Amino acid sequence: MGNGSMTSRAGLMQGIVLVACCWLSVIASGALLGPVIPTIIRQFGGGSAVEYQVAAIVGMPALFVALSAFPLGLLADRLGPRRIMIYATLIYAVAGVAPYFLNDLNSIVWTRRAVGIAEGAVMTCSYALIGAYFSGAVRERWYALSTGTPPVIALVAIALGGSLGNSDWHNVFLVYLFALLLFVGSLFLLWEPDRRSGSSIATQAASGDDASSFNWGRFLAICALSVFVMTAFVITLIQTGSLMTERGVTSPALIGRWQALSSLANPVGALIFVGWRARFESKLMVSFALMAAGFAAIGLREDWQSVIWGAAIANLGCGMIVPTVVSWGLQDVPGSIRGRISGILMACNFLGQSLSPYVMVWLKEHGGLSRGVFDYGVACAVAAVGAGLLLLRSRPRTAIA
Repeated sequence: MGNGSMTSRAGLMQGIVLVACCWLSVIASGALLGPVIPTIIRQFGGGSAVEYQVAAIVGMPALFVALSAFPLGLLADRLGPRRIMIYATLIYAVAGVAPYFLNDLNSIVWTRRAVGIAEGAVMTCSYALIGAYFSGAVRERWYALSTGTPPVIALVAIALGGSLGNSDWHNVFLVYLFALLLFVGSLFLLWEPDRRSGSSIATQAASGDDASSFNWGRFLAICALSVFVMTAFVITLIQTGSLMTERGVTSPALIGRWQALSSLANPVGALIFVGWRARFESKLMVSFALMAAGFAAIGLREDWQSVIWGAAIANLGCGMIVPTVVSWGLQDVPGSIRGRISGILMACNFLGQSLSPYVMVWLKEHGGLSRGVFDYGVACAVAAVGAGLLLLRSRPRTAIA
């Protein structure tokens, strides 16, 4: 297609391609690999060293998104987001499917680094292009879909990971070929926005917003909170399979089905966030309380059924807390610094995701996996109390949707 002169033609197909690009973060996360993690660990002999390598396979993409999101955003500003998107989706597909042909953990970890860099490029460019193609309420709707649909896709990924991995854990990596559809869509349905047009991000950012008034202290505190939130958010995605295996359920297909069922609570939590008009502090308090209750149920009981309903309770809180933190962090951001602020917050989100597997391996070594989940429940309970204290101290603010 053409360049920015055709921006007015952006519509349903462009929006679908850009929202679908955000689904790649789900594919690269523990949602797809979660049901086969115990199988991979068993095949390579188990032990602490193997568990750390498998943790790297799960967490490495998120770490490299965190490291690369900001510089890739600068590169997209220089070369154009569509061009970066085309190359990145192709690299994502090739690097993502590579473990299907590999049997060495170290080699697989290297491919996961490439997946993370490509994922960071795709997500950064998709947000940039949504901002360039659409405006007003339409733009906000596509942004909402880009954050609200991944939890639903995660349900599909969990079930798919269990089904494909039931015969051979290598099979789950075939799902990465989905990125080839986005490569084709980027090639034929997207175009480079005209930086000189009024709809371009650069023009919008130069609208006269006063960046000097931005509260950096509050924002950095929210970024730190985001890192912790995301380490907790992926616990049920990554650790449910191992918890169920410890309690006697070893079939990847069964693990995938039960984990998908418990994950239904995640999009429900996101819907509650949309419908409940309340302060950020109120939503944080309730979200952390639900996560604490769910993690405590998993940690205190020994039957596998408790893993499922405990995960469901925790996922309800997780579904609420992620959009709460993101919306709070991006509140009142001047247009002139919106890109870098979004990039920093995205980097913090993925840093938390990448750290979570390592934190859980460490906790497992110092008390067991169930105890580690319980410890996270305690931390979330403390955070809920902290959010409650913030609520008591805060002045009345406009409720959020």
